[in-house]
Amino acid sequence: MFRGLLLLLNYTGVLRLVTRLLLDRRVPVRLKMLFPAAVAYVISPVDLVHDFIPWIGRVDDLLALLLALVLFLGLAPKDLVLEHLGKAPANSSGGPPDGSTVIEGKYRVLDDEN
Repeated sequence: MFRGLLLLLNYTGVLRLVTRLLLDRRVPVRLKMLFPAAVAYVISPVDLVHDFIPWIGRVDDLLALLLALVLFLGLAPKDLVLEHLGKAPANSSGGPPDGSTVIEGKYRVLDDEN
């Protein structure tokens, strides 16, 4: 079950995004602690639903990992998430809001008096 989830997350690129955000120093440390807390819950013998129940016992572990993932991506700074996705945050360059390119320069007028 966990292997299938990891394959799905890897296919969508979420694992790469989360790894980049975890290694980024601009993401708060308290936010990065969501994953160790979720892993500690999965490993710990104390669960909301005990693991000896065949399928239901693992569902709460899976939900804890998914909740940690969703909270991490939801609470991470949006500009960092967009940066690691390869998309520039809106108006980060100070350009026009419609996304068009502005070329700055100087001009001069030459009078032809000949």
